[in-house]
Amino acid sequence: MSDTTVAAIRAQRAEVEALLAFKHAEPGEEENLAWWRLQQARVARRAVLSDKDAARLPTLPPPPAHALSWWQGVKQRLGVLKVEQESPPRAIARRLGSARGA
Repeated sequence: MSDTTVAAIRAQRAEVEALLAFKHAEPGEEENLAWWRLQQARVARRAVLSDKDAARLPTLPPPPAHALSWWQGVKQRLGVLKVEQESPPRAIARRLGSARGA
């Protein structure tokens, strides 16, 4: 197996694990963090896939009610939110950063 194939398989596994964590997360802050972890896993996975393979990926589940910043919520309502290009709101980003360091 080539290195890119192995990287793609690992990225897929990470995304599946993040999706499962999101599906089983308690509503509220835990669910918000899990959704952003899923979003970050998707971004990492897209980076190792070809454009053709990345285009075939299913869409991410919609973000929980309070997972987005005010501006991201506006973009979502207007239908222009591209979740793969977004960064988590500051409070969530701090929590994601501190969870990685733990």
